[in-house]
Amino acid sequence: RLVNLIDKLRKEFKVSTKKEILEKYSMDWGMLSPEISKHRKLPLAVVWLRDKDEVKKLIELQKEEGFYIVERGKGTNNLGGSMPIKENSVVVVPEMKSFHYENDTLVAEPAVEFNDLDVMSLPVFPTSYTMSTIGGFIAGGSFGIGTLKYGANWDNLLKVEVITPKGEYLLEGEDVKKVTHSRGTVGIITKIWFKLVKRSKIKVKKYKLNSLSEAMDIVLKYVDTAEMITIRNKKMAYEMSSLSVKGENEEWGKWNVIVGTQDEDGEELEAKDIVTTFAGSFSLPVTKKLRNFMNVVINIDSLGQLEKYDDYLIESDLIRAKGKVFAATFIVGFDKEPNIEGYKFNLHSYKVNDWLSSFSSLLKDNRLKMIIDFKRQVDPEDFMNPGKLDF
Repeated sequence: RLVNLIDKLRKEFKVSTKKEILEKYSMDWGMLSPEISKHRKLPLAVVWLRDKDEVKKLIELQKEEGFYIVERGKGTNNLGGSMPIKENSVVVVPEMKSFHYENDTLVAEPAVEFNDLDVMSLPVFPTSYTMSTIGGFIAGGSFGIGTLKYGANWDNLLKVEVITPKGEYLLEGEDVKKVTHSRGTVGIITKIWFKLVKRSKIKVKKYKLNSLSEAMDIVLKYVDTAEMITIRNKKMAYEMSSLSVKGENEEWGKWNVIVGTQDEDGEELEAKDIVTTFAGSFSLPVTKKLRNFMNVVINIDSLGQLEKYDDYLIESDLIRAKGKVFAATFIVGFDKEPNIEGYKFNLHSYKVNDWLSSFSSLLKDNRLKMIIDFKRQVDPEDFMNPGKLDF
């Protein structure tokens, strides 16, 4: 039966069953976690989809043959979102890359890479933008560069088209939350409508301070006007500086605040320098030395508790959601996990529920319920990225 399935796939699609390809396309950044990586399974095949019609054909063939579908973008999800965990899986890679602009809206197919876009015209984009796709960001991302001012990706997603086992859906308004961060468990995204903004060059100011309380004073000064604010202790600041030629000899304070804004004097920042300047950089020191790491979102008036953990590498990136400001905090390099008061995100679980239940607690929203209800409607047999969503 396996040979028959592969033959059918080859007749309709671009396919590979080479061992090295199966290995490569069964991995994403979730491999950083041994708790996630131990569940990885090799797929039966990797299939590249060239257009929307091929997406529909694949879904129809799946109904006949009963294999599992695991969608993949560029593999930068750090929670195993594009990693097969079930036997009899086929990894599918959309190749649709067309995009255009309609007034203040980007209309894009899922394989459009951020490298091909003017990212500074997007209200929010991932820190992994140099190696990721917009479809992957919608399916597996949430916050990113610009979140402090403009909110999460779902706050800026106007419409999304998705092909599911039960047919095609065009979701608008609040309904886009049925797909965002669902990690391919409900269907394959085929088109995205995303807001655009008019943004000038980001200018950076760096404050090098002796205490976290001084850092908080700077944060409160800029929180309502800045596009980005990152707090780093000395160890994290030096670690991140070591990754940048421009900053490798820079001196840092015990606590440091980096502010990105459009209307202040400061050093102009190119988009390519964002990843080592602002949010989400924790994966870089983790990757370099494979240290232990955790993620906890803290109310900004509770950031003082971090002072006693200064022996570790600490970064807090300010985010805004539902009008409230929080600090997405990454702590790296501990032996025993610190006891931090806040909303903990399990970076060692591939379950959509584990991540979104923390979001639901944090934001008091029903996004997880929306995804589960949609999953029950369109994929009750759990053929789309199976095992990742408890429903």
